Amino acid sequence: MKIPALIFSLLIGFTSFGQKLPDIGINVRINEGDKTIVAEIRPVNSTPSMEPASTYYWYGSGLIHHTQGGYSGRLLNGAYNEYYLNKNLKEQGLFNKGLKTGIWKAWNETGVLRQLFTYRTGIKSGAFSLYDETGRLTQSGNYDNNELNGKITSFHKDSATVVIYKNGSAIPKKQPSKFWDKLNIFKRHPKTTNIAKPKVNP
Repeated sequence: MKIPALIFSLLIGFTSFGQKLPDIGINVRINEGDKTIVAEIRPVNSTPSMEPASTYYWYGSGLIHHTQGGYSGRLLNGAYNEYYLNKNLKEQGLFNKGLKTGIWKAWNETGVLRQLFTYRTGIKSGAFSLYDETGRLTQSGNYDNNELNGKITSFHKDSATVVIYKNGSAIPKKQPSKFWDKLNIFKRHPKTTNIAKPKVNP
């Protein structure tokens, strides 16, 4: 009775050993001179269709590369963090099948937030904010398909200005028209005065 059970166990073991182990993903750590990158590469369930206008980030030969419209290696998929040499965060965001997605933030070397952008499938789409060296908000608004769109507010020391954009171009402000100027009956006309003609001596 013991021998058949042993043979059965061995057969199960060899069968399991022959199967391909699932890809559980890896975390890569790369030192690049002035920064350190820690990137997550989770398994990708399906091969993404390559969008010609999108930039794909991928890992190969011990480095992280980016290529428009294609890739050759393992696509970044998951959390991404860049650090300065002093261990402060430099950039942080998420990748989905090699494309930036969600909110991406960047800081200066002292830890002050400098910019925030929102991405959708590798394209700037959504809210953004820019900050100066002290962390003060200098500009905010929205992107749509990599172009400024809607109200873009620029903040100054004691004031703020708003410019409306459409498809990346600023829309000129319309000059305010006076209601009364549109009605001819109320329109003021310059007064005319009769000027006496000078007498000419014969």
